[in-house]
Amino acid sequence: MFSEKELNLEEHELRDSIRALSATQRRRYDLLEARLLKRPSTYVRLNIAFPLGLHHFYLGRLLRGLMNLSLTLTALFLLLYTDFIAYGWMVMLATVLLDIPQLMNARLLVHSRNNQIMADCLKRASTSSATMQNADKSKELS
Repeated sequence: MFSEKELNLEEHELRDSIRALSATQRRRYDLLEARLLKRPSTYVRLNIAFPLGLHHFYLGRLLRGLMNLSLTLTALFLLLYTDFIAYGWMVMLATVLLDIPQLMNARLLVHSRNNQIMADCLKRASTSSATMQNADKSKELS
């Protein structure tokens, strides 16, 4: 796992790198970041329905979200449509127990994901501007 101190240090380093971007790169970065950053409050609200895995989908963790959703649907099927009610409760309990650590570390998970998004946006803003500058230079030479 990761600590809040490590995440804050990583974010600080990313923000220093972002401040070093040119104006064009910074505008590109801001556009990318605005669309992609995740809000902790939204993640927390989605945790209310945590057996469905909606909070995992929000962070882009599709496999984990599908796992939660399929376990919950399996449990509901066992509870409502079969005589295996005890198994249904066990599957539901397993789903809850698997997700408790995610719920307890919700703020850190969103912070980590946002740091990843910031790093990706920084990389994309830096490379896209370099590509555009190279294209401009090649046009001038032609």
